Amino acid sequence: MPDKPTAPDFQESAALIDELFTDVTKWEGSLAGGQKLKVGGTALDSLKETKVQFGNPKDNLIAITEAALHNSGLAVTSIRKQQMEIDFDFYYLTLTVDMRPKPGAVFKSLTCELNFGPKGPDEPIVQAIFPSSKWHDVMQFGGGMSLALDGNLDWQVGVDASQIANVTGLPADVKAGVVNKNEMKSFIVMPDFSYNLGRFDIAASGEGNSECYWHIEDPDLQKSVSFKFGVVFKVPKGTESITLTGLAWAEPNMSWLTANIKNVFRDLSEKLQNILRKRDDASKELAKGAAEEWVLKLPKAA
Repeated sequence: MPDKPTAPDFQESAALIDELFTDVTKWEGSLAGGQKLKVGGTALDSLKETKVQFGNPKDNLIAITEAALHNSGLAVTSIRKQQMEIDFDFYYLTLTVDMRPKPGAVFKSLTCELNFGPKGPDEPIVQAIFPSSKWHDVMQFGGGMSLALDGNLDWQVGVDASQIANVTGLPADVKAGVVNKNEMKSFIVMPDFSYNLGRFDIAASGEGNSECYWHIEDPDLQKSVSFKFGVVFKVPKGTESITLTGLAWAEPNMSWLTANIKNVFRDLSEKLQNILRKRDDASKELAKGAAEEWVLKLPKAA
């Protein structure tokens, strides 16, 4: 598993944003006598008020069984059949991260980390995640996509019939998983996966571990966006509940931020000047984020 991103300290980030807001507005004269915020203060106020929050992982937590796959017309592969019969119970969940930038705020990336517990010999194992880096070109098609699982618990991605011709230049393993979404006959068909981003990159990892992460890089994230992440995981048979810890954070576009406070940059404290001089390396120190922990009671197979 590649080195996962290091999460910022959200309290320290909030305190630093407040300190920068106070210093910038002081030198702009934005708060004296009830004056309106000026350009730097407005930018920092937009950063302060931006929200990042999780949806509820209980909303779409589903047991995956051999019978359910068979009833969906899927032939379960021998290795999954053996695991389901002897060793593991399998589950699927979808987790949403809502990013709500205030008008004017520009962000460059969103990161989400999930950590499954308890740890030790009985810890959950991540089987598959979506999206992953290999689906980047398919997500660039635009529009909604349908997400489903096949008999090996690998992903199938359904796209509009008009987009099917675009898969010819993709790698074979990706091409094999792209189908006309109107013809999908797979288990757990999720029709609402939509990544209408611009020039974005995605890094993701986690299969075979009890942790997974996604890092979505886009130089111009400024609209309210709901990012959906799908995870298939397995637990030792008989496990009744697990813990799930989630961290998510958005990092501001530092070119946007420094351009808005350039008129008072030399008046800022030495500490703040040194931080801002780091440019993109400082974006994590000014991140907006959320941290949640859930205890998930695992559903019984139907």
